[in-house]
Amino acid sequence: MAKRTAQVSASRPEKQISGDRLFTEQVLTLYSELVTSRDRLAPLPPATSRDLTLGQMALHEVVWLFMTPPKGAATTLQLPDRLKDQLGELAQSRSLDLYATVIALVAVKLARERAGLNWADDLDNFNDLLDTLTFDHRRPKRAVIDTLRKLKTEIDARIAFVVAERAKGFTFPSSVELYSDRKNKRETPDQFFRRVYAKHVAQGMTQADLRKADPAFYNVFHVWCSRNRRRTESFLPATRPRRI
Repeated sequence: MAKRTAQVSASRPEKQISGDRLFTEQVLTLYSELVTSRDRLAPLPPATSRDLTLGQMALHEVVWLFMTPPKGAATTLQLPDRLKDQLGELAQSRSLDLYATVIALVAVKLARERAGLNWADDLDNFNDLLDTLTFDHRRPKRAVIDTLRKLKTEIDARIAFVVAERAKGFTFPSSVELYSDRKNKRETPDQFFRRVYAKHVAQGMTQADLRKADPAFYNVFHVWCSRNRRRTESFLPATRPRRI
């Protein structure tokens, strides 16, 4: 993984890489806020790099439809010229890129949820792909073995990461503000949660972590959710999801 990253980095300007990282962070922040604040989106899992890649691929295909022709050139697109001009301007907006990419992420996750896919389905599909590769007699034996070894290297690297980084569970990178110490006493529990804790949900924070960090706020927050007919799970999960 490190070698592939280094190769990509070497072929792209540093400013572009920095800009891409910032854009990715902004997309994931907005996605996390949507999942945190919208009850109907609460069951959706965190976005993955593959989800982000699919969203960006869809965005680029649409954007380049408007960016490719020279400015002012006639096209066969059966839309009013004024609308096409407006779409061409929007295609150059980085803020709209962010907006559209997050919509794509939500659509990908909703489609996955509607299809009833889960980790067991993913594992079955992965095993099918492995079987297809293993028993593909059209490919040379050495090529098949090399590919399987590369896959094993990738899997071993991810196992090592999970063992090293997730064995301890979630921890806050620094001390968090207590609800009783907030400066604005008019700040409601949900507003306080979004300001202080929402950014940590995507990193694996659960209700148990919230209770441990600030027991008093944990109780206040549960009461607020009950009175406002909001499920606590729409803000953060009760437990960390089990992995196969």
